Amino acid sequence: MKKHQLCCIGHITLDKVVTPQSTVYMPGGTAFYCSHAIRHFNDIDYALVTAVGATEMKVVDQLRGIGISVTALPSQHSVYFENIYGENPDDRTQRVLAKADPFTASQLQEIEAEIYHLGSLLADDFSLEVIKELSRKGLIAVDSQGYLREVRDTHVYPVDWIDKREALQYIHFLKVNEHEMVYFAQYKTAAFKNSAHPDTSSS
Repeated sequence: MKKHQLCCIGHITLDKVVTPQSTVYMPGGTAFYCSHAIRHFNDIDYALVTAVGATEMKVVDQLRGIGISVTALPSQHSVYFENIYGENPDDRTQRVLAKADPFTASQLQEIEAEIYHLGSLLADDFSLEVIKELSRKGLIAVDSQGYLREVRDTHVYPVDWIDKREALQYIHFLKVNEHEMVYFAQYKTAAFKNSAHPDTSSS
Protein backbone atom coordinates (compact mmCIF):
# COMPACT_ATOMS: atom_id res chain seq x y z
CA MET A 1 0.00 0.00 0.00
CA LYS A 2 1.37 3.43 -0.98
CA LYS A 3 2.31 5.73 1.90
CA HIS A 4 1.07 9.30 1.35
CA GLN A 5 2.65 12.38 2.87
CA LEU A 6 -0.72 13.66 4.08
CA CYS A 7 -4.10 11.99 4.42
CA CYS A 8 -7.22 13.85 5.49
CA ILE A 9 -9.97 11.68 6.97
CA GLY A 10 -13.41 13.19 7.39
CA HIS A 11 -16.97 13.40 6.17
CA ILE A 12 -17.96 15.44 3.15
CA THR A 13 -21.20 17.14 4.15
CA LEU A 14 -24.31 18.39 2.45
CA ASP A 15 -24.84 21.94 3.73
CA LYS A 16 -28.13 23.79 3.54
CA VAL A 17 -27.32 27.48 3.97
CA VAL A 18 -30.30 29.74 4.65
CA THR A 19 -29.92 33.53 4.66
CA PRO A 20 -32.54 36.29 4.45
CA GLN A 21 -31.73 36.50 0.74
CA SER A 22 -31.53 32.86 -0.38
CA THR A 23 -31.33 29.15 0.37
CA VAL A 24 -28.32 27.33 -1.09
CA TYR A 25 -27.31 23.66 -1.03
CA MET A 26 -23.57 22.98 -1.24
CA PRO A 27 -20.92 20.44 -0.21
CA GLY A 28 -18.82 21.24 2.83
CA GLY A 29 -16.87 19.87 5.76
CA THR A 30 -13.21 19.93 6.72
CA ALA A 31 -12.42 17.08 4.32
CA PHE A 32 -13.93 18.92 1.35
CA TYR A 33 -12.26 22.27 1.97
CA CYS A 34 -8.92 20.75 2.96
CA SER A 35 -8.84 18.77 -0.28
CA HIS A 36 -9.50 21.82 -2.44
CA ALA A 37 -6.77 23.77 -0.63
CA ILE A 38 -4.12 21.04 -0.71
CA ARG A 39 -4.55 20.32 -4.43
CA HIS A 40 -2.88 23.65 -5.20
CA PHE A 41 0.37 22.33 -3.68
CA ASN A 42 1.85 20.18 -6.41
CA ASP A 43 4.67 18.88 -4.21
CA ILE A 44 2.44 17.19 -1.58
CA ASP A 45 1.35 13.58 -2.00
CA TYR A 46 -2.18 13.85 -0.63
CA ALA A 47 -5.13 11.50 -0.22
CA LEU A 48 -8.64 11.88 1.16
CA VAL A 49 -10.64 9.24 3.01
CA THR A 50 -14.32 10.06 3.44
CA ALA A 51 -17.62 8.34 4.18
CA VAL A 52 -20.72 9.51 2.34
CA GLY A 53 -24.16 8.35 1.39
CA ALA A 54 -25.04 7.66 -2.23
CA THR A 55 -26.38 11.19 -2.75
CA GLU A 56 -22.92 12.75 -2.21
CA MET A 57 -20.95 10.35 -4.41
CA LYS A 58 -21.18 12.94 -7.18
CA VAL A 59 -18.99 15.22 -5.05
CA VAL A 60 -16.45 12.40 -4.67
CA ASP A 61 -16.43 11.98 -8.45
CA GLN A 62 -15.85 15.73 -8.88
CA LEU A 63 -12.86 15.62 -6.51
CA ARG A 64 -11.42 12.66 -8.36
CA GLY A 65 -11.96 14.54 -11.59
CA ILE A 66 -9.60 17.32 -10.48
CA GLY A 67 -6.88 14.85 -9.54
CA ILE A 68 -7.52 14.14 -5.86
CA SER A 69 -7.04 10.57 -4.63
CA VAL A 70 -10.26 9.71 -2.77
CA THR A 71 -11.24 6.58 -0.85
CA ALA A 72 -15.01 6.69 -0.28
CA LEU A 73 -16.26 4.41 2.48
CA PRO A 74 -19.93 3.39 2.46
CA SER A 75 -22.33 5.15 4.82
CA GLN A 76 -26.09 4.93 5.17
CA HIS A 77 -26.30 8.73 5.10
CA SER A 78 -24.12 11.77 4.54
CA VAL A 79 -23.76 14.43 7.23
CA TYR A 80 -26.45 17.02 6.49
CA PHE A 81 -26.03 20.42 8.14
CA GLU A 82 -28.67 23.15 8.11
CA ASN A 83 -27.21 26.61 8.86
CA ILE A 84 -29.68 29.47 9.20
CA TYR A 85 -28.27 33.00 9.33
CA GLY A 86 -29.96 36.23 10.33
CA GLU A 87 -29.15 39.70 9.07
CA ASN A 88 -26.02 39.53 11.22
CA PRO A 89 -23.87 36.77 9.67
CA ASP A 90 -22.53 35.90 13.13
CA ASP A 91 -26.08 35.02 14.18
CA ARG A 92 -26.37 31.35 13.19
CA THR A 93 -28.73 28.53 14.11
CA GLN A 94 -27.38 25.09 13.25
CA ARG A 95 -29.09 21.73 13.00
CA VAL A 96 -27.90 18.32 11.84
CA LEU A 97 -30.60 16.65 9.76
CA ALA A 98 -28.62 13.46 9.09
CA LYS A 99 -25.40 11.86 10.35
CA ALA A 100 -22.90 9.67 8.53
CA ASP A 101 -21.46 6.50 10.00
CA PRO A 102 -18.40 7.01 12.24
CA PHE A 103 -14.97 5.98 11.01
CA THR A 104 -13.55 2.78 12.51
CA ALA A 105 -9.99 1.56 13.02
CA SER A 106 -10.63 -1.54 10.90
CA GLN A 107 -11.76 0.60 7.94
CA LEU A 108 -8.49 2.53 8.06
CA GLN A 109 -6.07 -0.38 8.48
CA GLU A 110 -4.80 -0.17 4.90
CA ILE A 111 -4.47 3.64 4.80
CA GLU A 112 -0.80 4.65 5.10
CA ALA A 113 0.39 8.22 5.60
CA GLU A 114 3.11 10.22 7.29
CA ILE A 115 0.49 12.62 8.68
CA TYR A 116 -3.19 11.89 9.30
CA HIS A 117 -5.46 14.92 9.60
CA LEU A 118 -8.74 14.00 11.31
CA GLY A 119 -11.40 16.45 10.19
CA SER A 120 -13.90 15.83 12.96
CA LEU A 121 -17.33 17.43 12.63
CA LEU A 122 -19.22 15.72 15.46
CA ALA A 123 -18.18 14.11 18.74
CA ASP A 124 -18.52 10.49 17.60
CA ASP A 125 -16.77 10.75 14.20
CA PHE A 126 -13.51 9.28 15.53
CA SER A 127 -13.15 7.06 18.57
CA LEU A 128 -10.11 7.03 20.82
CA GLU A 129 -9.25 3.65 19.28
CA VAL A 130 -8.95 5.25 15.83
CA ILE A 131 -6.56 7.91 17.12
CA LYS A 132 -4.41 5.31 18.87
CA GLU A 133 -4.23 2.99 15.87
CA LEU A 134 -3.34 5.73 13.39
CA SER A 135 -0.70 7.16 15.74
CA ARG A 136 1.20 3.87 15.43
CA LYS A 137 1.70 4.60 11.71
CA GLY A 138 2.12 8.37 11.49
CA LEU A 139 1.67 11.78 13.10
CA ILE A 140 -1.85 12.83 14.09
CA ALA A 141 -3.41 16.24 13.39
CA VAL A 142 -6.92 16.94 14.70
CA ASP A 143 -9.52 19.59 14.03
CA SER A 144 -10.96 19.95 17.52
CA GLN A 145 -14.35 21.42 16.59
CA GLY A 146 -16.14 18.11 16.18
CA TYR A 147 -15.06 16.76 19.55
CA LEU A 148 -16.68 19.75 21.27
CA ARG A 149 -20.19 19.41 19.85
CA GLU A 150 -22.78 16.68 19.63
CA VAL A 151 -26.24 16.24 18.12
CA ARG A 152 -29.35 15.64 20.18
CA ASP A 153 -32.65 15.56 18.30
CA THR A 154 -31.10 17.44 15.32
CA HIS A 155 -29.83 20.29 17.51
CA VAL A 156 -26.12 20.91 18.07
CA TYR A 157 -24.89 21.33 21.65
CA PRO A 158 -21.43 22.14 23.04
CA VAL A 159 -19.97 19.24 25.02
CA ASP A 160 -16.84 18.30 26.87
CA TRP A 161 -14.32 16.14 25.03
CA ILE A 162 -14.60 13.15 27.32
CA ASP A 163 -11.42 11.35 26.20
CA LYS A 164 -9.26 14.43 25.76
CA ARG A 165 -6.81 13.62 28.55
CA GLU A 166 -5.83 10.34 26.90
CA ALA A 167 -6.38 11.38 23.28
CA LEU A 168 -4.07 14.40 23.48
CA GLN A 169 -1.16 12.08 24.28
CA TYR A 170 -1.37 10.74 20.71
CA ILE A 171 -2.04 14.04 18.90
CA HIS A 172 0.87 16.02 17.45
CA PHE A 173 -1.03 18.96 15.89
CA LEU A 174 -4.28 20.42 17.26
CA LYS A 175 -6.25 22.97 15.25
CA VAL A 176 -8.45 25.31 17.30
CA ASN A 177 -10.24 28.63 16.83
CA GLU A 178 -10.32 31.39 19.44
CA HIS A 179 -13.26 29.85 21.34
CA GLU A 180 -11.80 26.35 21.32
CA MET A 181 -8.47 27.79 22.46
CA VAL A 182 -10.17 29.16 25.59
CA TYR A 183 -11.62 25.70 26.30
CA PHE A 184 -8.21 24.01 26.09
CA ALA A 185 -6.51 26.78 28.05
CA GLN A 186 -9.02 26.25 30.86
CA TYR A 187 -8.45 22.50 30.72
CA LYS A 188 -4.66 22.93 30.86
CA THR A 189 -4.95 25.37 33.79
CA ALA A 190 -7.23 23.00 35.70
CA ALA A 191 -4.92 20.04 35.02
CA PHE A 192 -1.93 22.04 36.27
CA LYS A 193 -3.73 23.07 39.46
CA ASN A 194 -4.79 19.49 40.12
CA SER A 195 -1.24 18.22 39.68
CA ALA A 196 0.21 21.00 41.85
CA HIS A 197 -2.44 20.59 44.57
CA PRO A 198 -3.68 16.99 44.45
CA ASP A 199 -6.87 16.11 46.24
CA THR A 200 -5.84 14.23 49.39
CA SER A 201 -9.25 14.25 51.03
CA SER A 202 -9.74 10.54 50.40
CA SER A 203 -6.30 9.49 51.63
